[in-house]
Amino acid sequence: MQEMSAYFHELKGTAYEVGKQQAIWLKERPLLKKQYIQSEPLSKEAVKETKQLVRPFLPQLEEELSGFCDAMQIDESDLTFFYSSHLQPGCSHCVMQRNEAANQQTVMLRNYDFSPLFDDMRLVSTHVKGSAVHTGSSLILFGRSDGMNEHGLSVTFSACGPPVGNEPGLKPPAVAGLQVYHVIRAVLESCKTVEDAVRLVQEMPVASNVHLMLADRKGEAAVIEMIDGQKKVRRPERGFIAATNHPLADHTAKGLTKHHSVVRYDMLIQALEEQPSSESLTELFQAEYPAGLTVHNYEELFGTMRTVMFRPEEGTMEYCFGSPVYNPTYSLKVGGTLPFHEQTIQFHQKDYGPSFWRNV
Repeated sequence: MQEMSAYFHELKGTAYEVGKQQAIWLKERPLLKKQYIQSEPLSKEAVKETKQLVRPFLPQLEEELSGFCDAMQIDESDLTFFYSSHLQPGCSHCVMQRNEAANQQTVMLRNYDFSPLFDDMRLVSTHVKGSAVHTGSSLILFGRSDGMNEHGLSVTFSACGPPVGNEPGLKPPAVAGLQVYHVIRAVLESCKTVEDAVRLVQEMPVASNVHLMLADRKGEAAVIEMIDGQKKVRRPERGFIAATNHPLADHTAKGLTKHHSVVRYDMLIQALEEQPSSESLTELFQAEYPAGLTVHNYEELFGTMRTVMFRPEEGTMEYCFGSPVYNPTYSLKVGGTLPFHEQTIQFHQKDYGPSFWRNV
């Protein structure tokens, strides 16, 4: 067993003030600095290109980064955020739409599977003037990997084939574009509905290979599958929609499917076809693979980092840091707080055998 810290952080004020608040938070945790600040700075030209790419979709982010760098007394070219952005992991997620006959509200559930060595382990509620209030998981401090905003719009993602990035072991980008953590934050800050989000994402240059899942307060849902710059939109056909880590809309994509992804997807679809309650669906996400969707293979970058249930109509979420088999779940409203700023989380390693990674 390994133990690590998870964090909750409430951010309020102008974008510049929020940047300074994050710098103060990081200064209090000096051991985390190497995760967010590069030993070798990125070129000024690369930073400029990235800012030009991001600016139309996250117009306040430069002010936030400026506040952070001023407070840290570093140059923006030192930020890991720019290094990773200049162009991520496995997951299971689904939306079960509203069923009035069964008195069932829309719910979105997700497991995010990766490694605690490459994750912020931080949930943030962000109140930036001029942007929608939202609560979500931070990635490289300034990005988001999932979340819900004040309008009830909820967003998650899963890798679709090999994750794209500059880091060793990741697939080099096939096109110039944004990473998924830019896309999710832009959607949370500026969109109200699934249709708003679909339109915005269609406009964005995206380098990540991902399934982006959306659900809103009206009960609408969609998945945007993005592979090498191409985007295809899937809609629920029988009151639900799901994704794991292999292409579902692009039938021409080859060599991108692992055995574990098919097992998890089939398990999800079978459960959704049985028209479960949100409680029984949650149990599936909280049970360990292969009986359920939680996995503990952290050494091979495939362990459950968090499990989240979003309730768009209520504007609430149920959030578990780490595996739900070993860690508690907390409830909060969008923009709300948790009863702690730092919490110890347990991670237990398990290998699922060679068939887990087999190509199919």
